[in-house]
Amino acid sequence: MRWRCIRIKLNANTRDGESEIQVLTNLPKYAADASAIADLYRKRWSIETMFQELEAHQHSEINTLGYPKAALFGFCVALINYNILAVVKAAMRSVHGEEKIANEVSGYSIAGELARTQEGMAIAIEEEEWAVFQTLSDEGFVESLLRMSRNLVL
Repeated sequence: MRWRCIRIKLNANTRDGESEIQVLTNLPKYAADASAIADLYRKRWSIETMFQELEAHQHSEINTLGYPKAALFGFCVALINYNILAVVKAAMRSVHGEEKIANEVSGYSIAGELARTQEGMAIAIEEEEWAVFQTLSDEGFVESLLRMSRNLVL
């Protein structure tokens, strides 16, 4: 079997201080060039990071011991929750910058805050007050997320 080593020079160092990474592949040159392989590898790690966050912060791995449909349902709920967190983080990044959010905001803390706050908000805020969000346009929803992000003290 033939192997290729793709060397990827990074724009910014990794958490471990590496300025480049190497990917070993058995894909032939005619199937994918080096830049396509590097791009696929980068996308793969964003997916791996998402699954790590799901497991660590959203408790998506449920030990059901024989209830696979329940485990699948729990995982799907965690995926929906992850998408919500991704939207919240995107709003925060657009207001406070990529670096600040990456270095100073914890997905674990956001998940914990949402879990602790949601029940109190459900009690304190009448259901009718949430109706405004049901009729917002996409642009209106984005603007309200950005407005809330501007009020964050990080």
